[in-house]
Amino acid sequence: MEESPRDVFMHKLLLIAALLALPTVVQAQVLECQQSERFGSQLLKVGDSERRVRKLEPDREVQLETAFGGADGWRYDFYKRSRTIQVYVRSGVVYRICRVPD
Repeated sequence: MEESPRDVFMHKLLLIAALLALPTVVQAQVLECQQSERFGSQLLKVGDSERRVRKLEPDREVQLETAFGGADGWRYDFYKRSRTIQVYVRSGVVYRICRVPD
């Protein structure tokens, strides 16, 4: 049975719509890194000390490793409404602050 031109058009239209929606889904999982993040009345910036991060009482602490298994710093996670703030610390200094959508 042969498809009508209308069916072919609808299939092409559906394929185009799916391809256009794909970047939106992929983008939702991308890290959004900032130079600073506000925690209540406190402002945390890249370049601040690790002590300042720990005073904010992170929800989770993860030790980072190099490709060879050596220590490479810490990642402190703060759970906020609909996102997680990840603060990366190396040698006692904040070097990256990222937002991850939940």
